[in-house]
Amino acid sequence: MEKSPLISIIVPIYNSAKFLHRCINSILTQDYLNIEIILVDDGSKDESPIICDDYSKKHNNIRVLHIPNGGASLARKKGIEIAKGQYLSFIDSDDYVTKNYISALYTAIQKYHTQVASCYVQITNANNKIRIEATSAISLLEKNTLMYRFFHYEFWGMPGGLYKRDVLSNLYFPKETLCEDYLIKAQIFIQTPQMALIESPLYIYEKHEGSLSNTPLSLRAFEEFKNTFRVYEIIKQKRPQYAGLALKNVVETCIKLLLMDTLSKRSQYAIQYKPIHKFLKTEEYNIYNNKYLLKKLKFIALTLRYFPKMSIIYNLILH
Repeated sequence: MEKSPLISIIVPIYNSAKFLHRCINSILTQDYLNIEIILVDDGSKDESPIICDDYSKKHNNIRVLHIPNGGASLARKKGIEIAKGQYLSFIDSDDYVTKNYISALYTAIQKYHTQVASCYVQITNANNKIRIEATSAISLLEKNTLMYRFFHYEFWGMPGGLYKRDVLSNLYFPKETLCEDYLIKAQIFIQTPQMALIESPLYIYEKHEGSLSNTPLSLRAFEEFKNTFRVYEIIKQKRPQYAGLALKNVVETCIKLLLMDTLSKRSQYAIQYKPIHKFLKTEEYNIYNNKYLLKKLKFIALTLRYFPKMSIIYNLILH
């Protein structure tokens, strides 16, 4: 009987001591046995490094890498560099997975001979009890369907998936920590013509205080524009048939950031807003003719292109 291939599970960790035991234990109880676990401590200041080292002493399939803080994207990259598996998966340190997470994803890849498989993600909070409905339903997403759903905000995260090692080679990993997964996944989906999808939530993402969602206006918030713009540039060059979809996401990001604009913050973030206004000016024709953008979003984007101060009025009306 052919031996199951080694699968590497990479866990980027930063100050996650409160959730780390739950995460690691969910990986150790996988019913797929041939795994290695790579814990990448991203310069944590809490007890996370000690917890990681304790686990590595007790389990010979756990390796720990301690690096200076550089963000989850860099931590994943470092994990990939030392991983030995033929397939790789990523789990964030404050999340956890069902016991058949790896086996189900590998089965999906084998069934459709794909390079990537994903599952649905269950979003919850600490007060919710999770009940996962078992299902064996697996579907194959062909290129056009995959890209359409991807550019409509599905499958953005690196977690919740299994990747053949080849598709993770030569990727650009951004230093920014907002929408960095979107940029990485875009590079992956450019390479692979299809993806197997398990129609069951095998990955549990728990929203808690300190989560990265709903980021207020700050220097960091503008990282979202940088990464959505990078995706647009890559898609225009390598898969121009999907440029309209990628443009839609950049415009929606521009509008979101512009509607955060206030009189008190305008001068503070004037430099960060300049490339956004330049983008709206440069892409005016493509925005107007984009079939994926809602008409009201086109109107807002093009209004803000000519009358930037209107963002404050829109902000007052919409909030």
